[in-house]
Amino acid sequence: MSDESSIDLTVGSVSSHLRRLAIPAAIGMLFHTLYNIVDIYFAGRLSTNSQAGMAIGYLVFFFLVSFGFGLNGAMASLVGNALGSNNKRLAKELIINGIVFAIVVSSLLIIFGLFVGSSILAWVSEPGLYQNYGLRYYFLLLIALPAFLIAYTCNGILQAQGDAMSMQRALIIAFFMNLGLNPLLIFGIPNFWLGLGFDGIAYSTIISQYFVLAFMIYKVVKSKVNLKNYSDKITTNFPVFKEIFIQMLPPTLSFQMIIIGVLIMQIALKEFGPQAIAGHSVAMRVEQLVLLPILGMTHALLPIVAQNFGAKKF
Repeated sequence: MSDESSIDLTVGSVSSHLRRLAIPAAIGMLFHTLYNIVDIYFAGRLSTNSQAGMAIGYLVFFFLVSFGFGLNGAMASLVGNALGSNNKRLAKELIINGIVFAIVVSSLLIIFGLFVGSSILAWVSEPGLYQNYGLRYYFLLLIALPAFLIAYTCNGILQAQGDAMSMQRALIIAFFMNLGLNPLLIFGIPNFWLGLGFDGIAYSTIISQYFVLAFMIYKVVKSKVNLKNYSDKITTNFPVFKEIFIQMLPPTLSFQMIIIGVLIMQIALKEFGPQAIAGHSVAMRVEQLVLLPILGMTHALLPIVAQNFGAKKF
């Protein structure tokens, strides 16, 4: 059986490669959406204020996570191009610099988020219980920000090698982890532990996302680029960081424009109270069941084009 992470996208049927990459990506994004629906469901079990608070907190947090989608695209294109031109050393250099760059960006975004998060949440909500829930949820989720960004960076690296299955598996496992951890951490164990209440939703996300990170790093180390055993001395350098940044920026900004649009809707809704915000959040999650899998399929084309451009098979 062929290694799923060792696929040459410059030979064979384009439609076959698209199916190989698009279907796992779409399924992975579907489970990512179901993951969010689990959170919104259990928040609703607590109260409408909890559901509304989680909605605004996650939306502001997702503005920061959008950098992960940009890193995913940047790594898929750059590493794919290097592999297509059969330049393994450049691919390794890009991978190492990409992961380091993701760590640096995560650190800067956490600092940025700590300073501006409260202001943005105050802008999109009214003072009260649901705003307090939103602040608690947002600041706890900042702990998981490196896990999101580095995992998406690893996914771009694996997609560049034709591997879309690893992220799919990670997201499916994370969904079931979240499904089990949410009630456990929120409500606890009867007659033994009272649980964490609302904060349990955030801690469930933190635990499951760091599992995704560990799994994706393991898959990158075991991938065909063979980072584990490389002997060349490769160091981080600014020109590579700059190239990753240039490739990262357009998809990041595109995604952020969508989030800004939703934030504007939240500003309009805040006058109608937490019930309106909670209802809007539930509707958005249902809409994502259709939109996010389509987004996953669009990612499938990028590594195919990248490898073929690297191989000059235009």
